Amino acid sequence: MSERRPVALQLRSSAGLYGADRVVLALNRALVHAGARGRLLSINNYRMQEQALHDIASATGQDAVLLPCRGRVDTATVGALAAQIDAAREREGRAPVVHVHDYKSAFYAWLATRRQPAPLVATLHGWVEGSTSLRLYTRLELALLRRFDTLVVVAGEQIDRLVRAGVPRSRIRHVDNGIDCPVRDERGASSLRTELRLSPKARVFSAVARLSSEKNLAMLLRAFAPVANRHPDAVLLLAGDGPQREELQALAERLSLGTRVRFLGVRHDMPAVYTLSDHLVLPSLTEGMPLVVLEAMACEVPVIASAVGDVPRLLAQSAHGRLVPPGDTDALEQALDEAASQATARDTSARDYVRERHSAHAMAMGYVDIYRSLRERGHARRAS
Repeated sequence: MSERRPVALQLRSSAGLYGADRVVLALNRALVHAGARGRLLSINNYRMQEQALHDIASATGQDAVLLPCRGRVDTATVGALAAQIDAAREREGRAPVVHVHDYKSAFYAWLATRRQPAPLVATLHGWVEGSTSLRLYTRLELALLRRFDTLVVVAGEQIDRLVRAGVPRSRIRHVDNGIDCPVRDERGASSLRTELRLSPKARVFSAVARLSSEKNLAMLLRAFAPVANRHPDAVLLLAGDGPQREELQALAERLSLGTRVRFLGVRHDMPAVYTLSDHLVLPSLTEGMPLVVLEAMACEVPVIASAVGDVPRLLAQSAHGRLVPPGDTDALEQALDEAASQATARDTSARDYVRERHSAHAMAMGYVDIYRSLRERGHARRAS
């Protein structure tokens, strides 16, 4: 009789379809080909009623369940999650792995497994720090995650932070993010150029990000303004949405950027956006392993990015990538200026590296190894 495949319940409280959400989608889809079975459980955001993650998972044929949530702590959500865990336990004869991808999911997973323990795995997709409330949030998250069997980081620098916070090194694993590698979409890029009324000579810089403070897009606008003055064909596209959209639009207006900056909102034709771009720009103050860098590299697009998280490790595989110190407006301006002054070259070495090392399948294999390890040794976490 063949060995049963490990079963993993992927749990995510989503506020939109951002980087971590796309990692979860890719992982859940790839598990079946990596020797496991997955089910995606999405906790509905009670404030925004956001369920894009669930809708896309369902539309693409994934095993997906939406867990309603009607408040900060909804006992019905705890019960619904516990029922999913119990049903999987009954089918398989053992508890499934509960794999969480954010603080809220970790909290609900901990509550749902206190009576009937199950192996708990948490992936830290990156910490956002800055304000006092965010620092408190991080400390609370760490206090909770110490109760988990395995913590997975997506960037090497996160390991030291966890160890300093008191997490035993033996419970920390590193699994690189993986993607469903996109390919260049020349036809889509041509249509997008027409839609945006861009000249064939336009030098297109694109930032693909949530419009929020940690992405540091205000600095990008300030760095781009003098570059736009020196290079009449330079254009900046901002693809994404978020709480800073109005603030960034107002800043672009104060900088007199006009149509030199385009706010595209959320796009569902990202291969076309990447293909249209001469460079991807990511000026973040903090990152883990950003998917947009992997996607741009897969589409042969050179990247200009802050030296944060695992970005330097990724761009070391690129023939044309540029790193700048985080928060350094002058350095970013110089990098943009140099890029606008030079002919754009496709980054085929970066494409080959991403396809080989950062596919969704490679990521799924790393997680399946963790699931099997937990199953073999039995989970040691106590429901304390």
